[in-house]
Parts: sequence; structure tokens; C-alpha cells
Amino acid sequence: MPLLKLLHFAALLCWCGTLLYLPALVAAGTQRSDSLFYRDHAHLTRLVFTLVGTPAALLAIGSGTALFLRDGTLAGWLVLKLTAVTGMALCHALCGVLVLRIERQPQRSVAYQCLALGILIPLLISLTLWLVLAKPF
Repeated sequence: MPLLKLLHFAALLCWCGTLLYLPALVAAGTQRSDSLFYRDHAHLTRLVFTLVGTPAALLAIGSGTALFLRDGTLAGWLVLKLTAVTGMALCHALCGVLVLRIERQPQRSVAYQCLALGILIPLLISLTLWLVLAKPF
């Protein structure tokens, strides 16, 4: 089953990379006044979200669930890790909401929401990584 774990790591890498990139990509889409830039940038942002981020998230969560079911592990650190992953999934959904906002109203500033996500996402990723590697309890 090392291939399942490899799939999980690869999907997590893609998902976390996309999560780190999306708030900056969304914020960058609101900086210019050229309407052609807005349309192309909003399209690119949607493609990154729907074709890279969401499938990677589904693969990471699905393969992680399969690993959990295969190993039958249930410990305190795993419950906390799953809570952190739930937070990452909520951040993913919030990125989707921001993508929809910049598609509908390109002039709308979402800088504070992007900044909040840009701070929260690395914290959740770091917490998840620490919980998996340290297994503190």
C-alpha cells in the first residue's frame, strides 16, 4: 500500500500549494482596471480552483480516508489532525466564494479576506504537518 500513501502525499502537495496560491491569485485579480484582464484573470483563477485545487482536495481527503480505514488508527492526534483538515477544507470553500466574488464584481476589493486566508492557511497546514509528524498524544 505504499502507492496509496504516495497518492495521498502527492494530492496533499498539490492541494496545499493551491491553497497557498489562491488568496494571492484572487487578490491580484482586483488590482487592475482593464476589463480584459479581469475576464482572463477571473477565468484563470477559476481554472486553478476547479481543475487543480478541488480534484487535489478530493484525492487527498479520499486517500487519507482510505489510509485511515486501512490502518484503523484512532488517537487524539488524529482527531486534531482531522479538525485541522476540516479547517483547510473550509478555507478551500472560502477561496471558492472569493473566486465567485471577483467574477461577479471585479472592482470589489477582497484584500482583507485574502489576507486572512493567507495567514490562516499556512497555520493550518503547519499544524496538520506537525500533528502527523510529532503524533503528540
